[in-house]
Amino acid sequence: MRKPINLLLLLGLVLTLLSACRKERMEKEVARMDEYTTSKKYPSKFADESIQKWKEQVPEIKEVKIKSTLDGNEQPALFYTSETTGPRPLLVMLHSWSSEYLQEVSIPFALWSKEYDWAFIHPNYRGKFNKPEAMASDLAIQDLVDAVNYSKANAEIDESRIYILGSSGGAMTALVAAGRHPEIWAGVVAWVPVFDLVDWYAFSQNYPHRDYNRHVVTACGGEPIPGTPAAEECKRRSPSTYIHNAKEVPIFLAHGTVDVLVPPDHSIRAFNILANPADTISQKEIDYILEEQALPEGMEGATTRDKYFGAKDPKIVFVRESANVRLTLFEGVHDMAYNPGLLWLNEQQKKMPAPPAEPVAGQ
Repeated sequence: MRKPINLLLLLGLVLTLLSACRKERMEKEVARMDEYTTSKKYPSKFADESIQKWKEQVPEIKEVKIKSTLDGNEQPALFYTSETTGPRPLLVMLHSWSSEYLQEVSIPFALWSKEYDWAFIHPNYRGKFNKPEAMASDLAIQDLVDAVNYSKANAEIDESRIYILGSSGGAMTALVAAGRHPEIWAGVVAWVPVFDLVDWYAFSQNYPHRDYNRHVVTACGGEPIPGTPAAEECKRRSPSTYIHNAKEVPIFLAHGTVDVLVPPDHSIRAFNILANPADTISQKEIDYILEEQALPEGMEGATTRDKYFGAKDPKIVFVRESANVRLTLFEGVHDMAYNPGLLWLNEQQKKMPAPPAEPVAGQ
């Protein structure tokens, strides 16, 4: 009489066979995604959100829940990794100010991740920036750390290639995350970021119809007039408070010269803190750029050539690299181009600490 098969043994055998069938991840040369240019030219609007659209474009994408290690709240996210074996880069893609984790304009970043076998996560980090727990709060920043740790627990992640990318409010949050957790990131891309919420609120008073003003008041507990508790709270959520901690992190800043939503001086000021002192942009030059929406004549660093920007991308008017930061000013409004940031990130890899030496026998 035959003995019954041990189910645990059988399960172990099946898992071993499945593991053996998985292919090893292979690095391949990246190329520009010519079908995508900027977020404003993407078929969906910034406010469009749909899991159906995500599933149509990236069927393997998964909706997951990530428990906050700060308050226990479960935050949704979209997550992708392939079935290959071996470590791979991780792209943490952040939604913008008025959207959440289903924001459709982020889909091309997931398609890139699928094409080049990166892991991809699109966290909610407390959703739209219209409440105190969102808008680069302590909770929101911890959500990003938790999203990275979730990815590491559910995919083989190359910790020397963990990237974060965002535009507008997402770029602001990416820069805050860079300053508060510089040990995590191998590269940070920030398109048209808000650098200082107090200053941006003051600027936005010129546009009282915008919802952003009310969002800032709600999140920070009042009008952030200098010297008030609300202003202090806004500073706690601003890259201006933390960016000096990120001098060892490669950072890509890009801003349109005709951006009337977030003026280009927000990116320039971030650059000036991160750059070598000899490479900073003068206040006189900044004032000219803001007033004329163009570069002053003879401004050093002006160029129309850049290997990350293609013919379909916005026209470049200025590029300057210094230390670990790169600033690009382009002819355009409040926008984000898909290819330049991804092509730049693909080149970034941080040095990892060497493992501790093995003790010598007999010592």
